[in-house]
Amino acid sequence: MKKDLSKLVTPTLDSNTSDDRDFLEAKVWTETIEGEVNPPIVPKCFLGAWYRKVFSSKDYWLGIEGTITLGEFIPDEKRFGYDNRVSYKRYLDSPSIYMGGFSLTESDAGLGLMSGYEYENQDIEINYGTPKIAYRPFWRYIYSEVVDVAGNVERNNVNSWNTSDPRHFDFYYFPGDKIKMSVYAPIKNYLQLRIELIEKTKIEKYVKIRNRFNLKRHNRTFYSPLFYSEGHGDNKVAEFKRVNSIDQYGNEGFVVSETKAKVTKAVWESVYLYREIDGEIYKVPFDEKRQTNMACPNKETFKIKTLKNGGEEITIEPVPLKRNDKEWKKSY
Repeated sequence: MKKDLSKLVTPTLDSNTSDDRDFLEAKVWTETIEGEVNPPIVPKCFLGAWYRKVFSSKDYWLGIEGTITLGEFIPDEKRFGYDNRVSYKRYLDSPSIYMGGFSLTESDAGLGLMSGYEYENQDIEINYGTPKIAYRPFWRYIYSEVVDVAGNVERNNVNSWNTSDPRHFDFYYFPGDKIKMSVYAPIKNYLQLRIELIEKTKIEKYVKIRNRFNLKRHNRTFYSPLFYSEGHGDNKVAEFKRVNSIDQYGNEGFVVSETKAKVTKAVWESVYLYREIDGEIYKVPFDEKRQTNMACPNKETFKIKTLKNGGEEITIEPVPLKRNDKEWKKSY
């Protein structure tokens, strides 16, 4: 009899499926870790975005946590228009600050500047042309299912992109906010995004927007569903990352377009990796000896200052590529 090769996946689980206190209460580990894998060499830049990426080795990591004060996006007014994909005009540059991981598939989760409501009871339909108001949570994951019935095989490959409900104003984050963001594997083969607002912005423009929502309590902590990420929490090939970027609509896989858009200084106060050591989950500083970092497509675009415990100050102000630059040539 032929072996049944069926593989059915439950893409998401409820956000309360697993207790996360082991991660929240994790102590910092500063000693040597026996057998720890060294970080990999720097790969080629991915085309189509201006980004700072820092990622770990593939090892027994269970997640990543970072505390960051968000920078402000200043758009390029000349890059407001159509991207030949949607029927709305919009700024063709868009910032994001996110984490994620790679084991057997790639997952991204964090914050992107997104459309939203400017008032509590605003009755509009949000579309791709609605002004971007705040950073809001997103999570993207990839999985494949296979159904094999008597030799008839059907494969379903899914790249799932998800965002928080725009009516949940607690989960609007603004430049100047200090947040703690983490992505971790509370159970095998699943990741979860958590975002906690630690200090609210004092920038007047954004204070006024937040006040319009008439929030009667402290902001809730955001939890995504547990989303499928095969291999995480289950083997020694778990990689985690943090990324600050200016993405460009309609430009993925191509040489970046010149822009005068920028993101003012964002400050990663500290960044840690989660790891189980002697049966207990600890936070391990994600410092230079544990990371591979990239500044793409050119280093001149970024002003970077290294801080302790994996922290970093990052300003993104794109500097155009020159046609004789090695990075430009690598794009072809």
